Amino acid sequence: MHLINPQAVIDKMDGVVEIKSYLNKIKIIKNLYLKGANTASEICSEVGISLPTVNALLGDLMNSGEVIKHGRAESQGGRKPDLYRLAEDAFYVLSVDLSRFQVNLALYSCNQSLAASKESHKITLNNEKETFDKLCDIIDEYLVKTGIPSEKIIAIGFSMPGLLDSIGGVNYTYLKFGKKSLLENLEERFSKKIFLENDARAMTLAEFKFGSEHSHKNVLGIFVGWGIGLGIIIDGKIYQGASGFAGEFSHSPIFESRDVTCTCGKKGCLESVASGTAIVKMAEEAIKLDPDSILARMVRDHQGELEPALVVEAALAGDQRAITILSEAGLDLGRGISILIQLLNPELIIIGGSVAEANQYLITPIQQALNIYSMAKSREKSQLALYQLGEDVGLLGGVAVVNEKLFEDLINRLS
Repeated sequence: MHLINPQAVIDKMDGVVEIKSYLNKIKIIKNLYLKGANTASEICSEVGISLPTVNALLGDLMNSGEVIKHGRAESQGGRKPDLYRLAEDAFYVLSVDLSRFQVNLALYSCNQSLAASKESHKITLNNEKETFDKLCDIIDEYLVKTGIPSEKIIAIGFSMPGLLDSIGGVNYTYLKFGKKSLLENLEERFSKKIFLENDARAMTLAEFKFGSEHSHKNVLGIFVGWGIGLGIIIDGKIYQGASGFAGEFSHSPIFESRDVTCTCGKKGCLESVASGTAIVKMAEEAIKLDPDSILARMVRDHQGELEPALVVEAALAGDQRAITILSEAGLDLGRGISILIQLLNPELIIIGGSVAEANQYLITPIQQALNIYSMAKSREKSQLALYQLGEDVGLLGGVAVVNEKLFEDLINRLS
């Protein structure tokens, strides 16, 4: 099997039968990648291939090393059927999690387990080609250190901030230079399938796929770091919108009466009053008023830039001004979320990001605001929950994007 360049395989095939067999193998691999261990009869039912064909193709895939047996499933009345799963080294996916000032990298096996140590590097996103080259050099060096053969790494998933058209492969905020799109530049540099997604959408997808077990199909993911990101899942699918820009809710001018200018240039955006950036500004004012507070001492001990996470840490340590700041941000955030409840009627609203580590200091005021600003009937089935994946949510977001799109893309090209 060759999953990076299937066209090269097809070019060597002799006739429709061979191509159909290859396509069916891809479908089986997709099923095992998305579902995990599975029986031949379940694969047959879920993929729509006859059982004799599934058994024959599973035999081929075991001989070539992509698939292994994985014990037995529960009996449905008779002999326990064999379980099959992908071999741990069948293929790998590189995840690149970008923020405005840092890049995190991790290599994952086809069974979603970590295959090499995670790394973090400082980088400041902008639109300079030198920054793109630096990012690519970091990725190249990391891949060499993993020791995994290049042909085993079938795709790279990028989770990144900015106004990102994941369909066209263009980030209109960062790494935009020259005539080619970011997607074209990355595919040219790495000769691999590249998948780009806005960080909030990617993290929402990761929580939906890999977070706590749930049966919800309509989910919102709201991630509060330096900015505020929104991911929307409708009927089990990430919603991207016509141009891939769905979810730019934080730049809605909900608080126009407040004389606060957002980074986008408008006044009163949700991001200007409830994001990590807004929290830091309020914290700076609080430190001026009380230079001996827990927060002020933490900032001095930190000996670096004041970050949202430091305000959260101070609140958890009992600093009353930090608690008040997070409470005010939570109330404003909840007011914004109440609009989303009215519009989208979600089953689950996930709150994540570094600011969400404040837990009840943020969640309680959000819930209070929902009770005030949203209709009771609209919110009664909308569950509010903290994210489950913690600091790995961005990296798993990159994996989730590949998970969502890779085989769909391959199958469409082959069908």
